[in-house]
Amino acid sequence: QTQLWKKGFKEFIYPINKQDVKHVEENSKAENYIKENLLQIALERKIVKSEEEFNDLFREVSVELTKVQIKISAKRDSLIVQAVRALDEIDKVLNVFSERLREWYGLHFPELNRAVASHEKFAKLVAKYGKRENVEGYEKVAEESIGIEINEEDEGILKEYASMLEKLFDLRKKLEKYVVETMKEIAPNFSEIAGPLLAARILSKAGSLEKLAKAPSSLIQLIGAEKSLFRYLHGKGKAPKHGLIYLHPYVQNAKKEDRGKVARILANKISLAIRVDYYTKEDRREELKKDLEEKLKEIGLKV
Repeated sequence: QTQLWKKGFKEFIYPINKQDVKHVEENSKAENYIKENLLQIALERKIVKSEEEFNDLFREVSVELTKVQIKISAKRDSLIVQAVRALDEIDKVLNVFSERLREWYGLHFPELNRAVASHEKFAKLVAKYGKRENVEGYEKVAEESIGIEINEEDEGILKEYASMLEKLFDLRKKLEKYVVETMKEIAPNFSEIAGPLLAARILSKAGSLEKLAKAPSSLIQLIGAEKSLFRYLHGKGKAPKHGLIYLHPYVQNAKKEDRGKVARILANKISLAIRVDYYTKEDRREELKKDLEEKLKEIGLKV
């Protein structure tokens, strides 16, 4: 509303605090009436003088509104790009810190390292219990441990380090949730077809929703396979059939010989979904998903 006001469309766009303007609820009878009788209302209130003038004004407003929506999405998609990159960096840090904790605490209780595969669970156990004799569920193993003894100072710093790591795991979960929810908000069709996390990774790799919307589906299919493509172009290796799209369940579940075909069909549908999100903002999730499933069934893929 504010952006349209600034553009000079003041005939029927008012500041929200104007006393004689009433809010019309979405999908209400009042809204439907206005939509169905917009031309008549515009003529009666002398906003326009003719149907031709109304059509010109309507077209101008539609174009400006689309520009505003694209601008808003562009701002939001840049946040997603940074959030995904932050996720990747956190994953690297978590792996390094987790391995360090395992080596460090393993001097005291090496048996726990072998018994607990999850880095997150391992960090939680160390942060909560400290010394091996305190770790619930592993008392017998602790009694027979071949690890060295540690004092209270050793225990304190290990617990503090593990606690920091535990908080980092929690931050990662919150960040991933933010990425998923924001992707569903700014690119609902894209998120529905690719899955919000995969969609976010493709977006992050491309740099913006605009670049994806203007890219051919063949390029979207190969996003994430830049190194393989580079080697192929220099005569080293085969041409890649897919990039990040390979992580999609439909590609994963396809027979090896069908994965290239599935990736191509998926890329075509993802490309269309991105353009809908970027240009029209229509909700075509069900239609796009149904069409994708039908095309995959045609080549014998179970969906």
